[in-house]
Amino acid sequence: MKRYIITVIIALVAVTGYSQDFFDAVKFAQTGYGGTARSIAMGSAFGSLGADFSSASINPAGMGLYRSGEFTLSPTLNINSVNASYLDKNRMDDKFNFNFNNLSYVTTANTGVESGIVSVTIGLGYNRLKNFHSRIMVYGEDAQTSLLAEYSDNANFDAGHPDYFDAFNEGLAWNTFLINEDPDLSVIEGIYYDDLSEYAKYEIYEDNNLIGYGYERTAVSPHKQKSSIERSGRIDEYLISLGMNVNHKVFFGASLGLVDIEYRENTAFTEEDNYNVSEYLQEYTQTSDIYHSGMGINLKTGIIFRPFKSLRIGAAVHTPTFYSLDYGYEKSIDAYFDQEVGDDELGYSTSHSDEISDYYDYNFETPMRAIFSASYQLGQIAIISADYELINYAASKFRHAPGDNYDYSSQNGDIQNLLKATGNLHLGGEFRLTQNFSLRAGFEMFGNPWNKTHTFEDGTTGDILNFNDIYRTYSAGFGYRQQHFFIDFAYRLSQITEQYQVHHMYYSNGENIAGLTEFNNQATLTLGYRF
Repeated sequence: MKRYIITVIIALVAVTGYSQDFFDAVKFAQTGYGGTARSIAMGSAFGSLGADFSSASINPAGMGLYRSGEFTLSPTLNINSVNASYLDKNRMDDKFNFNFNNLSYVTTANTGVESGIVSVTIGLGYNRLKNFHSRIMVYGEDAQTSLLAEYSDNANFDAGHPDYFDAFNEGLAWNTFLINEDPDLSVIEGIYYDDLSEYAKYEIYEDNNLIGYGYERTAVSPHKQKSSIERSGRIDEYLISLGMNVNHKVFFGASLGLVDIEYRENTAFTEEDNYNVSEYLQEYTQTSDIYHSGMGINLKTGIIFRPFKSLRIGAAVHTPTFYSLDYGYEKSIDAYFDQEVGDDELGYSTSHSDEISDYYDYNFETPMRAIFSASYQLGQIAIISADYELINYAASKFRHAPGDNYDYSSQNGDIQNLLKATGNLHLGGEFRLTQNFSLRAGFEMFGNPWNKTHTFEDGTTGDILNFNDIYRTYSAGFGYRQQHFFIDFAYRLSQITEQYQVHHMYYSNGENIAGLTEFNNQATLTLGYRF
């Protein structure tokens, strides 16, 4: 059986021109936990520790461990750098971003009894769950794959006539004269071609009679490619959380979360005929601008059991987050030629441009989550904590918005076939040097959501390169506490390695794949006041 290599970064948006895909499903469902500096420094392993507003996003039963009211504010600086390796060339780019990772207010009411419900805590605030800010530069020389080759194939085999060209893909290339039509009427196959490809002519017979000729691509001429990708946005969770302390043994909690999401990605992809293999083409740049924005709602419930003073065991369940989102997609091509090209309708020039856009609404449903946690306190000296989170990415679903009956069954089928259930591990520790000063450290390992292989409708199979993607974080910090005031600091290094498809190819041998190594340096300072 013939084997192909695919990569999930293809994003079906590159095939259909627009609409959601499995890449978006992972992007919006795969979140961490920000919150306070103490939680970040300890690897967000706060599912059983509590008494920290990060608990509202992880296990709201932790709200029941508060003994007093609290106000916190957590300014954060992110420095994101990405190294892209492509065709034996490396490029590094970075981006700075300042935000507030947490803002919260907590009040606790004691019932005055020592059995039953001892206290009730209510918390209001928000935690940042994800930061999208990054800048990527991909550069390669002697590329022997081309986006134009994909577009000319689409023109020949999928569309067959300009009236049926995809307006977001080969239609743009056609309108900017990057795809051309052979004027020879005896050519009946491979009519559409591009100037970066090399072709071989063949004869076509019917009943032993020559009826015409065809062209097939034999190679893509070496040329220069570069791609600049800039991403921005965030996922913030606004919470109202309730926690209860029962007999100082069992703690219950629930959080209602309103999730604010914004994501924007601007990509400029350029192919340059730097060896002058084409008589006409000089270079072209395809620019795309995609954004998603909207709100979602979820509910979290949890329990913490303290069988004895030093040990805490916790469990929490998160419902799906139900998003209502706006989507916008703008795409353009600017093409430049060594001599004038065109037609009587669009005119003749050494440069041609075209653009198209689309906007609509849709709904998205993230998977449920289950979190199991445990922590142990070593006297008054140290704490160790661990959380394990289960999430089935294959359960993500796109839904049509009210008034729009678009069928997302194909996208949801891809999600089920390409994604899987996995787990995220959070580990943390705290060591108290003095009564007021503590040192902290943490580690997080996020499970890979991609299946290893995929079977296409025609029976061929493909290796999903992103099966080897890695996402880990390392954190450390300190805290200083007085009776009413505290200050915490956390530094977290996130390391992500992933495969990125520089330009779309439906079937790829991996030559158009760049390796990305991303480092996000995050510094968070939490200022807190207890009352």
